[in-house]
Amino acid sequence: MHSDDAARLSPGEPHRISAGLRTRFAEEFGRDPDGVWFAPGRANLNGEHVDFHGGRCLPMALAHGTYVAAAPRQDGLLRLRTLDPELDDGVQTLSLAAVGAVMSDDGAEAGEPATITDVHTIVPGQISGWTWYVAGTLWALARVGEEAPELAVPEDFGADLLICSTLPIGGGLSSSAALECSAMLAFVALATPLGAANRGTALDAALDDELRARLAAACMRAEVEVVGAGTGGLDQTVSLRGRAGHVVSLDCRDFTVERLPMDGLLAEHAFLAIDTRQAHWLGDGQFDDRRADSEAAMRLLGVDRLRDLLPEHPETGDVDVALARFDELTGGHELASEAEALEGRSTAACRRRLRHALTEMLRSEQLDRILTDEELEPTTRPPRWVASSPPGMPRCGTTPKSPSRRRTPWWGRCPRSGRWARG
Repeated sequence: MHSDDAARLSPGEPHRISAGLRTRFAEEFGRDPDGVWFAPGRANLNGEHVDFHGGRCLPMALAHGTYVAAAPRQDGLLRLRTLDPELDDGVQTLSLAAVGAVMSDDGAEAGEPATITDVHTIVPGQISGWTWYVAGTLWALARVGEEAPELAVPEDFGADLLICSTLPIGGGLSSSAALECSAMLAFVALATPLGAANRGTALDAALDDELRARLAAACMRAEVEVVGAGTGGLDQTVSLRGRAGHVVSLDCRDFTVERLPMDGLLAEHAFLAIDTRQAHWLGDGQFDDRRADSEAAMRLLGVDRLRDLLPEHPETGDVDVALARFDELTGGHELASEAEALEGRSTAACRRRLRHALTEMLRSEQLDRILTDEELEPTTRPPRWVASSPPGMPRCGTTPKSPSRRRTPWWGRCPRSGRWARG
C-alpha cells in the first residue's frame, strides 16, 4: 500500500534555530552567548563496524545536526542544558578538574572507581547522561593543547552552553558525535589562542584539514576514554571534515579522506533514513560485544587490524582465504558453533563478525572504485539532500576545498539502457 502521510523530520531553518537559541540562552544564563556553533550528523553509504579495524568507510554529512550556543567562564565550571525534551533536566553543572581527576583515578583504591563530589558527582564507569560527551570533549581538547600551543586551554576555563539538535537522539545518525563536534568547535573558539586570533567565521578558514583531523581524534578520545564507547572515529571525522554534496571516502588506516561528489548519484533520487523505532545507543554494550568478537578473531589471525588481512585492492577470494584460515585455526566453524573457545567468546559469533568486517571492507573498496570511475558521461544535476552545514551558518562541519588526487567524477544515465554511469 502506498502512502504519502509519513512524518518527515526537517533540518529546520538555520538562522531561525540560531536566533531562537540565542534568545533562550540569554533567558537561561542572564547574558548573551558569544556565538552559535553547528556540527552535522551523518549517514553511511557503506562501511559499518570497520572503522576500528582500519577499513574504508563512505559516510556523508547531513543538514541535520547539533547547535551549541556558548559563552566562556573563568571558574573551571561547565553549565550545560539541552533543549531536547527527552534529555532536559535543567542546567547541569560539572567541572573540568573533576573530569581530569576521574580520568587519572586520583585517590581511587585498587579496583575501585574514583568518586569525585563537586556540584555534580562524576563516577567513572557509569555514563552520567549526555553531559559526559561535552565534558569529555573539553577534557580531550585540553590534552591536545598540551602538545599544540595554538589549542591550549586555560586551567580556569569554563563555559555556559545551551544545546539543541535536529537529529533524532538514538536514531543511528551520530547525534553523539554531532554533540561532541559542535561543543569542540565552541571550546576552540572560546578557549584557545587559535580562537582568539580568528573570531567569528574566520575560525572556519583557520581550521585546516590537519587541525580538523586532530580535533576529530580528540572527540573520538572523549567518547572512548570518558564516555566508554569503543568507537573508531568514523562519525567524528565526517562531522568535522565532511563537505556538502560529497561522500567522504575515509581510509581508517591513516584517516586520510577524499571527498567524492554525490550530485549525479542523487539526480532524481533522494536518500531516505527510516525511523525503525529501535533506539541506538553505543553505551548499551552491544557495540562493545561486536567489537570484542571481531578483535578476538583479529588476534587469532595474528594481525593488528582486520584490514591487514586483505590486499590493497581486495577481491572476494581474499575474503575466502582469511575465513578459511580462521576455520583452520578453530577446527571448523560448524563444529565450533556453540563453543566458547576463543578468548571466552563464541567462536561462531567471532566468525560472523570477522566475515561481516571483511565483506564490508570489500564492498567499500568496490564502491570507492565505482565512485571514482573516470570514463563515463557526466551530468550536472545538483544533490537532493546531503549537507555538512546549513546555508548561512558557519561551515563547522566542512573544510575548504582542496585539490584532489583524482579528476572530479560525475554520474550520468545512459539514454539507451537507463543505467547509471560515471564520467
